[in-house]
Amino acid sequence: MALREGHAVPSGGTSDRSVRFIARLDGHLRMLADDAARCAFLDRQLEGWERRYARFVATEGESEPTLDPADPPQAADFLLTITALTARRDALGTRNGRAHA
Repeated sequence: MALREGHAVPSGGTSDRSVRFIARLDGHLRMLADDAARCAFLDRQLEGWERRYARFVATEGESEPTLDPADPPQAADFLLTITALTARRDALGTRNGRAHA
């Protein structure tokens, strides 16, 4: 993983989907009012992506439709996205009102 503006982002032959999503997410994070709003947003994103990944695994990928059958989503897309979200959340220092170790 490379660092961009102090945050881990997927790079080097990894998921283009994840890179595009995280780039959009970083833009949105900059527009939020403060760290509390960023933390709340990232918490919701993490919960959603973890739920989607569990559903993806349980359905062997059938839960995620794709416009391009030759390039379906992969487990790595989810894992890279979740990892990047977690890195951003951890950089803010707390989760669910508690300090990170």
